[in-house]
Amino acid sequence: MNHVRQIREKLPEYGLDAMLLTGEANRFYVSGFHSSGTDGAALVTGKNAYFLTDGRYTEAAGRVLGTEFILRELHRGDSYPKLLNEIFREEKLKRIGYEDSTMTVASFERYQKECECELLPASKLPETLRQVKDGEELRALEAAQRIAERALDDILREVRPGVTEREIAARIQYLLLHYGASDKSFD
Repeated sequence: MNHVRQIREKLPEYGLDAMLLTGEANRFYVSGFHSSGTDGAALVTGKNAYFLTDGRYTEAAGRVLGTEFILRELHRGDSYPKLLNEIFREEKLKRIGYEDSTMTVASFERYQKECECELLPASKLPETLRQVKDGEELRALEAAQRIAERALDDILREVRPGVTEREIAARIQYLLLHYGASDKSFD
C-alpha cells in the first residue's frame, strides 16, 4: 500500500519539484514501510521515489519497498540533508515541499541551512490525500474492525472483580496480535 503516484500527480498543483515526507504517518502512507519516530525520510519527485534510512532498517525497508523506491542508506557521518542534497543535485530539484504541520522548528532550520533548495510548506498535500481511502485501505480498516470485535468479545468474558486494568490491557494487546493485528493503533 503506497501512494507515490497520487503525490507525484499533485506536485505541479502545489508548484513543487518534490515532496519530502519526514513524519512517521506520511512516510508509512507513501511507502507502506513503518519506521518509528524520525528514523527515515521519503522523497517523491516527478520521476522517482526515494526512501532514506539507516542500517537498522535497510534490509526490512528493502523487502517492503519493492522496486518503486530507490533505497538510500545513511552511513556514519551522513545526515538526511546530505543525502537529500545528492538527490536534489542529481535530479535538479529546487522547490521541495515539507510537512510544516509535523516537522519541528529545529529540524526545519537544519534542513533549511543544509539543503540546497527552497523548502515550502506543503502538509496539505499528503493530508488531503490521506482523507480519502482507496479500496485496499478500506479493506484494511474492515479487517482491523473484525479483529477488534473478536478481541472485545473475548475480553468481555474476562472482566470481573479483582482483574486489574493492566491485566485487561495486556490481554487485549495479546488478543489483537493473536487475531492478526500488527500492533495497537495507539497507546
